[in-house]
Amino acid sequence: MKEYDIVIIGAGSGGLVAATTAKRKGLKTALIEKNKIGGECTHYGCVPSKALLNSAKMFEATKRLSEKYGINGINISGNLDFGKVMEHVDSIVQGVYAGETPDIFEKQGIDVFIEKDGARFLDSNKMQIGDEIITFRYAVICSGSSPKTIDIPGSDEVDFLHNENVWAIRELPESIVFIGGGVISAEMGQALANFGSKVYIFDHNDEILKVLDDDAREIIKSSFIKSGIALITSADLKSFIKAGTRTTVTFQQNGKPKEISADKIFLAMGRNPNIAGMDLEKAGIAYTEKGITTNEFLQTSNSAIYACGDVTTPAKFTHTASHQANIVIKNILEGNTKKNDLSILPWAIFTDPEIAHVGFSEEQARQKFGNYIQVFKVEATIDRFVTDGNTTGFLKVIFNEDNLVIGADAIGAHAGEWIQLITLAIKNSISAETMADTIFSYPTYSEIVKKAFTRFLRAKD
Repeated sequence: MKEYDIVIIGAGSGGLVAATTAKRKGLKTALIEKNKIGGECTHYGCVPSKALLNSAKMFEATKRLSEKYGINGINISGNLDFGKVMEHVDSIVQGVYAGETPDIFEKQGIDVFIEKDGARFLDSNKMQIGDEIITFRYAVICSGSSPKTIDIPGSDEVDFLHNENVWAIRELPESIVFIGGGVISAEMGQALANFGSKVYIFDHNDEILKVLDDDAREIIKSSFIKSGIALITSADLKSFIKAGTRTTVTFQQNGKPKEISADKIFLAMGRNPNIAGMDLEKAGIAYTEKGITTNEFLQTSNSAIYACGDVTTPAKFTHTASHQANIVIKNILEGNTKKNDLSILPWAIFTDPEIAHVGFSEEQARQKFGNYIQVFKVEATIDRFVTDGNTTGFLKVIFNEDNLVIGADAIGAHAGEWIQLITLAIKNSISAETMADTIFSYPTYSEIVKKAFTRFLRAKD
C-alpha cells in the first residue's frame, strides 16, 4: 500500500497548482484525475471558449473592413467554414494540453493516477483508486463542477448542448436557444450570433447577467440586440417538444403562454459541484448540494482534508481555484496561517465589449458605507479607444472617504486587462494621489485608469 504526504483529487487549475506546489515544497504527492489533466478550463471552458470568441470577433470585424476602415474588395459573405473554425479551436486546446500531459508531472516526481471512476474514500486517511488503495497525511479535493441538467416535460427527448459537449459540433446551428442568461450564454451566444446563428437567450430573471452594474448591462444588451440576439426574460420554462431536428421551447411570460423553436438547445443554468461517488461521508467530510463545506482556511470537517475551487466556492473561476490552491498548501505546511479572502476578486466576461469587475459594486458600497463613498465614471473616449474605434464603454471607480478605491466596474475594449490595475490598487491600498501621479505609456487602453484617478482628484479640488 502506497503512502503519501498529500493526495490531490482533480487535475484542473486548482489541482495542478496544489500538486506542483506541494511537490516543490518537498511533499510526496499523488494527483488523481477522472478525465484529462487540465480539467474544465483547458478542455471545455476558458481555453476553447476564448479561442472561439476570438475567431468570431475576427469574422465580424472582417465583414466590416470596407465600412469601417476603407479596405475594399473583400467579400466573405457566405464563406464561413464552421468545421474549420472548430478544428482551429481544438488545435488551441491541444496546444495548451501539450503542456499539461501526465508525463510532464510525473517527471517532476508526482505520481499521476488517471482513473475514470476517480477516487473513493475508505476512511479518514485512506482512499481507493481503481484497484489500488493508498493512504495519505493530507488530501485536497479540487474536483470541480459540472453543468446543471434539467428535468421538465420533454427534456429526456432533447440532446442538449452544454459547455462540455458543444466543442464536438462541426456545423453552425441555424438557430439556438440558450437556457440561462449568465456568462456562458453571453459569450457563446454572441460568438454564434456573429457567425450567423439566430440566437435566443432565455432567462427566468427580469434581466440577463444579473451580476453586472446596471450601466454596463445596458451597453451589453444593446450590443447583443445589434448582433440580432433575442433576449427573453421574466419567462418560466414549461416544456420541450421535439419534432424532427428541431425543438420547441414552451414558456410562460407575463401570464401568457409562448413558444420558440430552434435547431439546438444549450443548457447554461449554472453548475453543480462534483462530489458524487467519492464517499465523502466515510472520510467525515461535510457537504451540501452547493459543495463541500470548508472553514475560513479552506479546511473541511476532516482537519486533514482541504478543498478548493468550484467544488467549494460560488466564485467559480479558474483564478479562484489556483489562488485557493496556494492558500491550501500554505495552510497545510504552516498550520492554517492564511484565510480565504475573495473580497478583492477580479473577473471578466469576454463579450464584445468586454466586461470586468473587482471589489464592491456601486450598489454594494452604498449599502455598506452609505453616503461615505464617491463614484467617479470615465467614458471610453481616451485617445487609444478613439484611434481603434472602440469608444463604447466606461470605467466606474468607487472610492471611500480616504480617497482609496474599493471597487470598480468596467466595460470596453480589453477591460479584462486594465481592471487588473484597479485590483492592484485595492489590494495594496494605493491612494488616488499615487495612481494619478504614476506615469502611463501613451497611447494605451490602461490610461483610462490614470484618467479616472486624475479626474477624481480634480473634482475634489
